[in-house]
Amino acid sequence: LGLGGAYVASSSMTAAAQPVLDALRDDLHESCSLGVLDGDDVLYIARAETVRIMSIGLRAGSRLPCYCTSMGRVLLAALPRDTLEGYLERTPLRPRTERTITRMDEFLETLDKVRREGVALVDQELEIGLRSIAVPVLRRSGEVVGALNIGTQAGRISLGTMQTRILPRLRESAQQLGLLLG
Repeated sequence: LGLGGAYVASSSMTAAAQPVLDALRDDLHESCSLGVLDGDDVLYIARAETVRIMSIGLRAGSRLPCYCTSMGRVLLAALPRDTLEGYLERTPLRPRTERTITRMDEFLETLDKVRREGVALVDQELEIGLRSIAVPVLRRSGEVVGALNIGTQAGRISLGTMQTRILPRLRESAQQLGLLLG
């Protein structure tokens, strides 16, 4: 599949992912998604939503910008340098909120941290009140084939809770999905 992601190639990934996403949602009581890089966007290919009065209106087939989303940053961090440079030349880092990283040096430092730590945490950069955390989904070969995330309301889940309670379970699910994909 690779990161250049044709949607058709993701259908086997979607089928493998849905039970993993459903179990993650049921365990954490949070909505979770699987995304791939498609052009310059994150393409949501699978989603398991929790039932809440206020929920995020995303579904399989939704697209979001990479630079200000947790899954997007995971996918960008995995790109070869020349491909990443092409993306950055085409994509202005426009502020979506007052928290969006728009300075190139800060953005590149953030991607370096994502690469080192294997996790992206985005706090209200896409939309005020929305916080998300994502990890890469890796094949056994180490190839990044997607990103798995949990998105939540910032007022309900703290950054600390995302790192201590959600991140370990998110990593387990990404590893499980990677093993299913071979």
